[in-house]
Amino acid sequence: MRIVHVVETWIGGVANYVTALMIEQRNHGHDVVLVCDPRKMDVAKLDVDGIEVVSYRSSRNPLRFVGIARAVRRLVRTLHADVIHCHSSYPGVYVRLNRFGDEKVLYTPHAWSFMKKDISRATAFAFALMEKWLARRCARILCMSFDEVRAARRHGIAPDKVELVYTGIATDAAAEWFSDETEAVAQPAQHIRVGYFGRLDYQKGFDILVDALPLLKDHLQVHVFGTAVRGGVAMPGEASRITYHGWVGPEETGHAMRRMDAIVVPSRWEGLALVPIEAMRAGKVLVVSSESSLPEQVIHGYNGLMLQQLTGACLAEQLNSLSIDECRRMGANSRHVFDQAFNAEKFFKSLMNCYEKA
Repeated sequence: MRIVHVVETWIGGVANYVTALMIEQRNHGHDVVLVCDPRKMDVAKLDVDGIEVVSYRSSRNPLRFVGIARAVRRLVRTLHADVIHCHSSYPGVYVRLNRFGDEKVLYTPHAWSFMKKDISRATAFAFALMEKWLARRCARILCMSFDEVRAARRHGIAPDKVELVYTGIATDAAAEWFSDETEAVAQPAQHIRVGYFGRLDYQKGFDILVDALPLLKDHLQVHVFGTAVRGGVAMPGEASRITYHGWVGPEETGHAMRRMDAIVVPSRWEGLALVPIEAMRAGKVLVVSSESSLPEQVIHGYNGLMLQQLTGACLAEQLNSLSIDECRRMGANSRHVFDQAFNAEKFFKSLMNCYEKA
């Protein structure tokens, strides 16, 4: 099967999701092509044998959508795809404004555009109407959580087009959590390392973590791995309460997570957040918001803690309540949840089944 993935920006969860998926598809003998905007990604970092990279020019200016859609159609036609899989809202527009022949179009929103909480109701309504209309232009819409499925139904998106496919990631790196003693770093017995991984923006709730910093007990050490993209939140002035490591790649993320005791995900909305899955693979306790799909990943008191209020005070209260023993107990449970629900083999089989049905 010849599979063409169409993306826009290449950073964070979407990039990790698509990279892992392309590698799995290549390993199973499929012919894989990535169509991307080189201005929004470092193509040199996509050093994966057997995956062809083809460029196009994207834009978020609505006046340019039709022209970009035509260019994408001409480009994709030359690639002779069996399946065209577009990822996130803007590639979903570029691809689905077109009509294709034998090529089957699949779309993964990676969080519906109308679920955003930093836009007006009128804008959200317009996004929902556009998604409802464009749903007719694809074979399947692959949602990543029940929350996305419910949102699709609320906004009248055809239910026969929507399928739920939980994301999974490779389990091989997870084994290092049990055996790789080189990741251990000396620290005082009662100190707890708290890790934040992701964009420093409003969606991911970085400002909630910033508000929590002055309220944290002294034994909590906060480490931030990420960078501001659009709508970024400024780094706090209290440098003594936080260690900033900048953006790190997938492999470095795995090493960094194994050095943490707890991972915080105070997001305001998500499709299905990848960071909690990576944290569960590393066997770490999660402290998350109760928004969007996060309650589908965390059982309060079992593999993590959920915030009843999305405030810095509530986040600080939950983090202050953690002990090393609690981190280890819930961290072990996190690994169990990962093995049961979020491993790559189950994800890949479900996704390829959608490809075949399309």
